[in-house]
Amino acid sequence: MDVIPSNNNEAVGRARTFLDVVLVLLVVAAVIAVAATGPSTTYAYAQLQQIGAVVGSIESGNWLLPRDQLDGLAIKPQLYAWLAGPVLIATGIYNDFMFRLPTVAASFVLGVLVYFLGRRWYGRRVGLLAACLWATAQHMGKMTYVALTDMLLSLWILLAIMCADRLLFHRAPRGQRWKWAVGLWAAMILGAVTKGWGIANLILVGGALALATAVGPGFKVLRLVDDSGTEAVLLLRLVVRRWWRAMKATYLIWGILAMVVVLTPIWVGMFVQGGSEFAGVFDRDVFQRITGSGESPPHSRSTGPALNLLYYAMPMSIFAVGALLLTRFRLWFSRRGPISLPLCWVLAVVVPFSLTHAFRPDYLLPCYAAVALMAAWAVEEICRRGRNAGLLTQILRHVFTAAPVVIGAALILLPLIYLYYDYMPRFITNNIKMPSSVPAPTWWVLCGLIVLGAVVLVLAVRWSLQWRLRRVAAVAVVGMLGVIFIDRHMFSRHARTRDGEKMIMLARKAKTLIGEDEFAVHRAHKLAVELYLGRFGLWAEPSGTPDRKMWTADALNRSDVPWLITCDRGLVRLGATKIIKSGGKEIEIMKPEDLGLVEAGTEPVISQKWGRIYLIRLRRPIRVFGKPRTPPHASGKQDNR
Repeated sequence: MDVIPSNNNEAVGRARTFLDVVLVLLVVAAVIAVAATGPSTTYAYAQLQQIGAVVGSIESGNWLLPRDQLDGLAIKPQLYAWLAGPVLIATGIYNDFMFRLPTVAASFVLGVLVYFLGRRWYGRRVGLLAACLWATAQHMGKMTYVALTDMLLSLWILLAIMCADRLLFHRAPRGQRWKWAVGLWAAMILGAVTKGWGIANLILVGGALALATAVGPGFKVLRLVDDSGTEAVLLLRLVVRRWWRAMKATYLIWGILAMVVVLTPIWVGMFVQGGSEFAGVFDRDVFQRITGSGESPPHSRSTGPALNLLYYAMPMSIFAVGALLLTRFRLWFSRRGPISLPLCWVLAVVVPFSLTHAFRPDYLLPCYAAVALMAAWAVEEICRRGRNAGLLTQILRHVFTAAPVVIGAALILLPLIYLYYDYMPRFITNNIKMPSSVPAPTWWVLCGLIVLGAVVLVLAVRWSLQWRLRRVAAVAVVGMLGVIFIDRHMFSRHARTRDGEKMIMLARKAKTLIGEDEFAVHRAHKLAVELYLGRFGLWAEPSGTPDRKMWTADALNRSDVPWLITCDRGLVRLGATKIIKSGGKEIEIMKPEDLGLVEAGTEPVISQKWGRIYLIRLRRPIRVFGKPRTPPHASGKQDNR
């Protein structure tokens, strides 16, 4: 029998790894492409503040304490601006993709790291399936393409856990451990300048490692002790001893010292520049979120993190629940158990956010990788047990098959509802709204999704009967791309209103007309037009008016800014209440023509009832209700900043 040379085996292994990585990158790219070709969401999800901080850093040159278009301090640390700012400066392109480039890049890297971590813990096939399940989870259709810091933070947390794993659980050779320690604490420092000011990643990573190192062999000996008090003391000593060894293995003291040395000058500089304003940002972003006290604490969702994780991580969360059922309860937190490490990771994220006051589903993103690893292991375990396994395995095989079956059915029914919307019963049209406008290519894709849904449905059932559960899970991955498309392009609020497209249209028109001229923005700062222009508009400071963000007709008259971007809500604020009857009042909306020549306008923006957006070439004196308002005597220009 011929023996294959080892160098050939290594070459085959490298080729397989390369192909696996390419496949993962293609799946992540497909999810990003589906989201990127959908309606713009720049005005939502707090992205305005984050992108505003990037543009503010470029405009002002202040990279330590950036301000957004509303002159407010950035509520997140600086790393996102440090990554996105140079790209915008180098390209001069201010569009949705460039705004989201740090998140897009982090998504690609995260997908590859999930693959390598899964391969280390469970094997190549589990790693590949885990990365694909992670990329196509329901929530990822949004999170891979938003200008927020959550994906970056998730990247640093995953990288920190991967490095710590080589120091604690799957130990690297002694001479190489210092490299993994450097990687661990570099990731922690990067996480601190991304989100949470160093508190979030210390809690999440530290909690996962503390729980994972505490559980392990050796607890059976404690059962020989009769006295419960003595048993508790011995248990505490055992756990503390394990923590101490873990602290030494991860170079905890040196790592904390490195974080202090790097981060303290940054925070001190921010406090010197921002003073009490920076302290207020820290209070709102950290203290009020944890305690729920303060002037305006954020509100939590009525459903807890566990239920949100189950919903937003579908379908991989269904498979992950199967992993819990396939593992005996006493092995959940045992080193001999297959899911103890990812389960500790999930708990380290879910439990802290269950105790804090403010919670959003985005906060769960750092544990999606762990959920994907549990899910992929469960699929592999059912394949290993085979047809002759017990009743539980038989039931889980049907449950796992139900995921792609439901996905396939949705890919058939939802496009049909949209295609024949006018003939649907009222109870359907009351719950599923038709977008205000749908591009022609989207209709063709919906027709194709019907075919895809039928293929997913047939293949899922067929391969389930053949006990090819890996293929069943792969079919679910492919089907989720279609589900994400329907959600992003048809079902979401942004698809229904297409408000983002209206904002982009006005921004493109304004960029060609305004050029390098100065412009003012009134009651339209949250409409994203400024961000696409790459600079912020001015605001005047009316005498005796403390609110610097509020224009008045007199302030516009005193200023020589030639352009104004506003909306119907802004015109109402510029107008006045006119009494037309003795028994009541009626607000007359000021016409944009009263301010000047309307160079560009949009269809109504539905979100927050802004109305139409206008680009107006100002004339003076400004007319209000048909009567010219003579500007007061004033010299000089009223600037904003």
